[in-house]
Amino acid sequence: MNRDLAEAVVGCLRFGEVPDVSGLRLFKARDWQRTFRWLDTSGLTLYLLRRLHDLGATEVLPPAILTRFAGNAAENRGRLDYIANEFASINQRLQRAGVNFAVIKGFSLVPEFCPDAVLRAASDLDYLVDKASLPVAQRVLEEAGYCVQRFSDIDFTYGRPSSKIPTLSDDPYSRETKPLVELHLAFCKGNENRVLVNEPEFWLDQTVNHNWQGLRFPVLNEQDALVLQILHVFQHTLECWVKLCWLLEIGYFLKRRLSDTPFWDRFDVRLREVPCLAEFAAIVMGLASRVFVAPMPPIAAKWMECLRPPARVWLAHYAWTWIIGRHPYDNVSLFSAAKLPLFLHREFVTDPGVRKKLTQQHLFPWKRPTRIAVPADKTAASFLTAGRLQWQFVLQRLIFHVGSSSRYLLETPGWRKLNKLSAQPPYAQTHSSNLGMEEKIGPTETRTRP
Repeated sequence: MNRDLAEAVVGCLRFGEVPDVSGLRLFKARDWQRTFRWLDTSGLTLYLLRRLHDLGATEVLPPAILTRFAGNAAENRGRLDYIANEFASINQRLQRAGVNFAVIKGFSLVPEFCPDAVLRAASDLDYLVDKASLPVAQRVLEEAGYCVQRFSDIDFTYGRPSSKIPTLSDDPYSRETKPLVELHLAFCKGNENRVLVNEPEFWLDQTVNHNWQGLRFPVLNEQDALVLQILHVFQHTLECWVKLCWLLEIGYFLKRRLSDTPFWDRFDVRLREVPCLAEFAAIVMGLASRVFVAPMPPIAAKWMECLRPPARVWLAHYAWTWIIGRHPYDNVSLFSAAKLPLFLHREFVTDPGVRKKLTQQHLFPWKRPTRIAVPADKTAASFLTAGRLQWQFVLQRLIFHVGSSSRYLLETPGWRKLNKLSAQPPYAQTHSSNLGMEEKIGPTETRTRP
């Protein structure tokens, strides 16, 4: 990817004043081509195209790039129609079977978090179900032709059987990239990330009806919807990758509800119900502020007061470097910044022994890679293709882990120095509780090197 171009794209999508998009003219078609994968995996391609259309500035793109983006938008509309039909069918089946559920993420985010569903390259259909309804919901999906692909103690992922060998870069806009269906019982992954907090209660008897394109379905109430988005982004931060469009969508929600004081009062009460939840909100909204200059409600200063000093240091000095990078599965650079969230992650693990083990697992993940599935025909060509993809995947992950672990270890002395400085009064006053809103944004961020 071209990092300068990636930063320019983010600049075009920031909130506040009308952005100056003329800087995009400086980039050639080859710069855009090198950055396609980053744009697609970050979820910003269609948002950027819409912003340029709204500004009447699509001419800043090279003609071939504009054609590519327009093709992505057209293809995504067709994919959206297909997924919407599948979504409606599953909803009807669940309702007829008496499943107690709420639609989460995806279509439930329109229009509060996303102004138009065509701007999102939908990949999953997500449902929160209660434990008593889970067996019925599973049977409904199996009868609809889905089969379980992976599961944990809190969620189950279903997909349709396919004769196509999965690749490392399925087209997110193509109808051929089939959506997955996820059933969730809960959302806190304490068994995986070792951050042990109480699970916020999401009451299915307090859902509200939501309408989208003639479809009517239950969703979480507005406070719970934002809590869920915060949990979602925070846990992905601990997993070392966040889609930038998720932060953009949270910023869109913040802008829409900025002056709604009663909402923020209710939301503040909701956060205080669970220890650490206000800190998670401070971190996620701090990321949205740092990247997209998302406006913050005045009450957010209270949440920052709860935030432990190392988390403030991480937001100020590491967040931008990390979040603007490529998806870890695409990143073959020798010194990827992908594992820098481990500094933040460690601060939320209280047991020293668990913290040490967590660090070792992140830096040296001695785990057998997932095998590429072979289609049912089991031809020699299928096995050869699957084998080639398997070795490509293994090599890519090896390069990623060696490089990103080395980067983390090299950054460790600087991290320790910054935390010592943060305890000194001048630094503590400069980096006071304001979610980073008064700090320098984006590529102007300062760093203290070891």
